[in-house]
Amino acid sequence: MSEKILILQTAFLGDLILSTSFFHAVRIAYPEAEIHVVCNAGTENVLTSNQDINLVIPFDKKKIKRNLFSFFEFALQLRKKNYDVVFSPHFSHRSSLLSWFTTAPIRVGYVESGFSFLHTKKVPRPITGPHEVDKLFSLLFDDPSDYPSGRERRPYLYSNPTDDQRILNLLSSIKISEREYIILAPSSLWETKRLPEEKFVSVISQILRKRQESIILIGSKSDLEIEARIFQLLKIEPLKEKERTRLHSFIGKTSLGELSSLISKSKAIISNDSSPIHYASAFNIPTVMIYGATIPAFGYSALSTKNRIIEVPNLSCRPCGIHGGRFCPEKHFKCMLEQDPLKIFNALEAVLEK
Repeated sequence: MSEKILILQTAFLGDLILSTSFFHAVRIAYPEAEIHVVCNAGTENVLTSNQDINLVIPFDKKKIKRNLFSFFEFALQLRKKNYDVVFSPHFSHRSSLLSWFTTAPIRVGYVESGFSFLHTKKVPRPITGPHEVDKLFSLLFDDPSDYPSGRERRPYLYSNPTDDQRILNLLSSIKISEREYIILAPSSLWETKRLPEEKFVSVISQILRKRQESIILIGSKSDLEIEARIFQLLKIEPLKEKERTRLHSFIGKTSLGELSSLISKSKAIISNDSSPIHYASAFNIPTVMIYGATIPAFGYSALSTKNRIIEVPNLSCRPCGIHGGRFCPEKHFKCMLEQDPLKIFNALEAVLEK
């Protein structure tokens, strides 16, 4: 009888995308297993067509917070599936409890997890040092020399034909072909991880004046204010009308699957420390990653072959938190206000060199 394996990853979208390389490693280690993944409701579409997973189970955190009974109901549903092994890449108290409720004989998690005593096997998870994918691999492999390398370290994302056609139609509507555009991702869930709009506008202006590619802005509907601010600021930039026509926005216009397709067809991406970086890594898209409150040592940097990291050096206040925050604790926000748009543009030029 083949094993039934559960993987609990209810963290942010970027964490889920990075975890797909772990899902792939589990599939290779257990080729005949039935593998289920619990993820945060609303992120499940990023796992569409993933051949390493047999079942995706959305977990509605908002519903659980409103009604504690819903948590136990969900846990009991997992128990009925009779898992043999549970991996907990997410290290919350809630994930440890869900793992324990399954009664699986093997439950693997991190020493640093909340309620880690509920795991049957615990491995250390340093905050800084290893890349996140290597921290994930430590749940599966005892010896780091066995960790996957090369392509198998990068995320695995798959777009379906419907998403691909939708993106091709959008690109056709603005008369752009594959590899003829650069993506800019100006948002982040956390304010202190966002490069100010005026600096993004300066980068946009340099690309439009000095290069031939078009630019496409990406983000969710909650980023429409950022979009409006960028277009407003761009009005005072000394650009020719023909140059301005090469800037387009798909903010609020794409699903998670469509975003995957859009990024896969791009020439390069410039992004804050956020999930678009990990989309780009899946397709080995040249990447420029801008760091503010967070640092590369946390392990979430780009895995694309060609990438550059942009950060303000020698700030003793960095990092100010694992995820950044809503405001700068020092009230100066130097980590972003001192960013140089010319350095960002030059980094783009570097990753696009043949």
